[in-house]
Amino acid sequence: MGLFTNLSKTSKIMIASAFVICGVLLILGLLVTNFIYEFEKSVPYAAGIALGYVHTLVKLIMLEKSLNSVIDAQEKGKAENIGRLFYLLRFMFTGAVLLFAFIFPKICGPVGTISGVLSLQVSAYAANIFLVRSEKNDTTDNTDSADSDVEDSENDMDETV
Repeated sequence: MGLFTNLSKTSKIMIASAFVICGVLLILGLLVTNFIYEFEKSVPYAAGIALGYVHTLVKLIMLEKSLNSVIDAQEKGKAENIGRLFYLLRFMFTGAVLLFAFIFPKICGPVGTISGVLSLQVSAYAANIFLVRSEKNDTTDNTDSADSDVEDSENDMDETV
């Protein structure tokens, strides 16, 4: 559990939103496979969604660690090399997960795995929307409190005069 304690607020929001997105995809996919069109069996589809979500978690942690390593690197060339190395590792990890899903479709469905893998991108948009809204709320709260501070100081001035 120590991996999740050092993550940024953005990463934690992305993890939560990816969980919700994968849950929605799981429910919708199971409804479609059971009642409309069976593009995959239910169990491999659910396993694919789970594998895709685990992929999203690992990739997000790798991304956070790589960004911290690049920022901590003192030399420009070293930072570029670290960034490239982590990018290549994340790319290869995604390829390995998708390759596993396509080689063993009866264990992990490719459609479910691709859906789970793509939940990272959707969760990035969701995190952005959530963070922008929370920043707007913070600024309006700060302006409201600043306005009330000004009014309080004006009232104090009136009482002293």
